[in-house]
Amino acid sequence: MYNEFLQELVQLNFLPLGIVLFLVIFLQFNHTYEARLTRQFTVPLAFLVWLVIVDNIDYYLINDNSTSLVRVAISFLGYNIRIFLMYSLVLIAARSASRREKIFTMIPAILNLCITSLAFFTKLVFWYAPDASIMRGPLAYTPHVISLVYSLLLFWHAYRLRQQGKAQEGIIISVAVVLCLAGTFVEMAFQLRGILIGVIAMNVTFYYLYIHIEYFKVDILTGTLNRLSFYADIEMYKQRKTSVYILSVDLNGLKQINDTYGHAKGDEAIKYAAKFIREAIPSHARLYRIGGDEFVVLFPKDGSSYSISTELMKRAQHAEYSFAVGEALWDSSTPFEKAYAEADRQMYACKKKQKGAHCES
Repeated sequence: MYNEFLQELVQLNFLPLGIVLFLVIFLQFNHTYEARLTRQFTVPLAFLVWLVIVDNIDYYLINDNSTSLVRVAISFLGYNIRIFLMYSLVLIAARSASRREKIFTMIPAILNLCITSLAFFTKLVFWYAPDASIMRGPLAYTPHVISLVYSLLLFWHAYRLRQQGKAQEGIIISVAVVLCLAGTFVEMAFQLRGILIGVIAMNVTFYYLYIHIEYFKVDILTGTLNRLSFYADIEMYKQRKTSVYILSVDLNGLKQINDTYGHAKGDEAIKYAAKFIREAIPSHARLYRIGGDEFVVLFPKDGSSYSISTELMKRAQHAEYSFAVGEALWDSSTPFEKAYAEADRQMYACKKKQKGAHCES
């Protein structure tokens, strides 16, 4: 009997504990480079560790046929840790949301905490019969409903990320939610344990790894894609043989700004340029910073794309800084280097024409 219990305990814990250990080590290694990201994922990691501990205690109490208040407390903790873990993942997915929206998102978790606490005093949620079987009251499925609410919120943020041009992260989140729902179904349908917690551990880890990888694709100063991403995407477009518009955009007078006001002011100008360009281009376009004040925009050819350089220059009439823009079409019949050189040539021609004024598009 003891050997069977030990075997089940190892089977229950090996996968989630292995994943948790891996994530702890990975977070520690990357703290220096990604302190903010590490802090964000430390919260769900902490909830995950507590969930493993609580799940093991619950497993022991079930085998011991316990009906004590301790088992009620452990079940209460298990219900709420799962919910707050989901809430912490929603906060990561909604990291660009307002403070008010983030606080509002906490309401379902607090509601679940309050309702499940009734189990200590009433039979409205759950209690244990003398034979140690769980009995459910009218509010027993509150944690399941709240879990569904957070699942829908994650789907919603996945959709919003897609609208913001972060379709891959949206897919990662959507797959994670579907796997959690599938894990819940498998546990309930086949009376298994350990499936869901293993899936949750895997989801948290892979979500972190995805954002970690994305971190190295992005320019730290501006939040745009970096030079490495630029050349990687070029190879992707070459393989797909997609017709792509290339915009070469340059901020004017950066050296003068640096020499007159210092590099901090120059960095501020570069960040302004990135924000300005991002707001002027469509959501499906990809913006790269490939040099000090040099930006490139790539976007697949469609019916309206070719007016973007004109639109960008119109907006530049009222911008805080001035910009030079060049544009070229790149398709499978033209080497990329030639099209890129043409966009650059037009940009420098525009810069020469400006001489302190905006050039005509």
